[in-house]
Amino acid sequence: MSLVDCHGMGMLSSVMRALKHRDAIGVATKPRMRTVLTLTLAAGLALGVVDSAAADEVFHTEQLTLQGVGGAPGTGMVVDVHADGPNVYTHEIYSLSQAVPGTYQVFANLYPGRLDCSGAPFTEPTARITTNAVGNGLADVFFTPEMVGALRGSTLGISWTVIGPATYVTRCTVVTLD
Repeated sequence: MSLVDCHGMGMLSSVMRALKHRDAIGVATKPRMRTVLTLTLAAGLALGVVDSAAADEVFHTEQLTLQGVGGAPGTGMVVDVHADGPNVYTHEIYSLSQAVPGTYQVFANLYPGRLDCSGAPFTEPTARITTNAVGNGLADVFFTPEMVGALRGSTLGISWTVIGPATYVTRCTVVTLD
């Protein structure tokens, strides 16, 4: 069983890229404890995916660019990691780089039955990002199988919006919640 997604990137490599991006943009964290915990979690997820969750055979990991709206400076990314395990169903990592400094709310925009993200979404707040003085920030969230609830087993369109002093959005992607 492979931990490689449809883009040829492994789950661990996407998590590692997110951590390197965080370091490159200068996000201050507590003395590397978060990095150690994240790497430990990523290794545990990788082992758990193969062992207990038999890996998500439909959707593994995707990295989506956050683009500024209306000329907003900077950029960012959303890394969506699906473990489909008994404790962690999905892990989402959000980052902003050289954005307008401030505090942002991340929203997942869910489009059940609409793979092109058309129509009005069901919008769910997921995390808050607080940037440093130059607009760099990082946040993440873990979803349990219980939190996915009735959406489990469905295929849907999803995008993310980050709203604060400026607005950043991702493109639409299709996710299967198996």
